[in-house]
Amino acid sequence: MADIVLNKRTIINGEEVIIRAIRFFSTASWRASSQSPRAATFEGKLPIPWFMLLCTFLGFAFCLIPGVILYVMVIRKMNQFQNLVVTVSPAGNGTDVVVTYPSRASKLAKRFLASLPPVS
Repeated sequence: MADIVLNKRTIINGEEVIIRAIRFFSTASWRASSQSPRAATFEGKLPIPWFMLLCTFLGFAFCLIPGVILYVMVIRKMNQFQNLVVTVSPAGNGTDVVVTYPSRASKLAKRFLASLPPVS
């Protein structure tokens, strides 16, 4: 699964963006795995959709083979740790913020970028 990249230019400095990212993603059940003044990496498991859990349960209920196939192909793949990276770099009149995230964390990444004040 390919990662998606979002960019935004903000008025606050890079270290403040990293601090805000740590606060924001820590409250959303993402754990900071590495941090520097210009980048922070977060590790977390995304929630599994209820529909996939229901399909797996029904697969096990009706026959063992479809349940095992759904579990191996879908649930185990979704239950792996995912990385979300916030990188900052100074720009002329502010800071460029780049967020690299898995596709299922798009709402969370967009909410974080929306919480940053834009350059006026």
